Amino acid sequence: MTLEVHVLGTSSARPAQGRSVSGSIVETPEGMFVVDCGEGFQNRLVKHRSQMKSYAGRRLKMSKVSAILLTHGHLDHTWGVLPWMQTMALDGRKDKLWVIGPTTSEVIDALLGSETEPEVTPSDLVIQYDMWMDLGATSDALGYEVQWVLGDGERWVNMNDGSQIPLPQPMKKVKISAYSTQHTVPSCAWRISLGERKGKFDRESSKHLPDDIKASLAAGNDVEYKGDILKATDFRSDTIPGLSVIISGDTAEQAIDSDCNLLIHEATFLQSHADIANEHLHSTAAGAARTAVECGANHLALTHYSARLDSHDESLAEARGIHGSVVALSDGDRLVLNDDLSLIHLIKSEEGWTQQV
Repeated sequence: MTLEVHVLGTSSARPAQGRSVSGSIVETPEGMFVVDCGEGFQNRLVKHRSQMKSYAGRRLKMSKVSAILLTHGHLDHTWGVLPWMQTMALDGRKDKLWVIGPTTSEVIDALLGSETEPEVTPSDLVIQYDMWMDLGATSDALGYEVQWVLGDGERWVNMNDGSQIPLPQPMKKVKISAYSTQHTVPSCAWRISLGERKGKFDRESSKHLPDDIKASLAAGNDVEYKGDILKATDFRSDTIPGLSVIISGDTAEQAIDSDCNLLIHEATFLQSHADIANEHLHSTAAGAARTAVECGANHLALTHYSARLDSHDESLAEARGIHGSVVALSDGDRLVLNDDLSLIHLIKSEEGWTQQV
């Protein structure tokens, strides 16, 4: 099994240098998540799906998207949400869709009944939620169920009925977690993970055994056979480790309180502009690498570049001076995280994708 990330935008704030604003798809064995959905997202998605069909020989089915996970409320990360939801309605979607994102603790207090009026910035997702409702982002208007959820990292509120709920888990075997980050508006990083799995049953070493004995061993039971105890673990390969990816969204350099195999982190500035990064609560490429070291990431992927950067060569060199496994993303790239924790970086080209060597 693998986790695959489809990168549909790597620019910060506005399209620049041929790059589009944020939006990614995380493809799991059970379905897909969309992480951020900036303006023009569905146009990029249509093109990417067509290229996947033509060059990769498979289709990305939007009915498999279980949730849109928003890292914060800036429009370069959210303004494509409603148009794409309406397109899915036109395409006949029937499956439930979750839309989950961060807000402040004060907003959560108010949603749960506090009489204190919270101070809310225009880019807070609670403001956009009200606007989206007015523009027809309801289950009745769209024709499929939409569950809107806002939270502060610890408490989550179902905006459909105002109830406090645990962080929803839209898939059965894939877990999502949110980690608060530091930006000019409420923000979080999203961790998407697969749990560890049993190793494969060794049919070759058990082929001499009766079928009922093999079935019991395959089910994980130790059995007695001809006076010997056969241990189920001796007939199965090593446990396959879990896989995890964290997508940071916009954030100042900080430690993310979780480990991961792949960290996709914003690298808006170079270290030479660290003062600007600190002022606007963004990260440098070096800062992203330090964060990757802090959270024990096997691999780091850089994204969200400032318009002042006409290429990501310097960003890549800066980060590689700190972390041993770094790639720099471009629009349309794909990342494949394998069971053995290796990472394949597929770089978008005019005729599909080429693997970075």
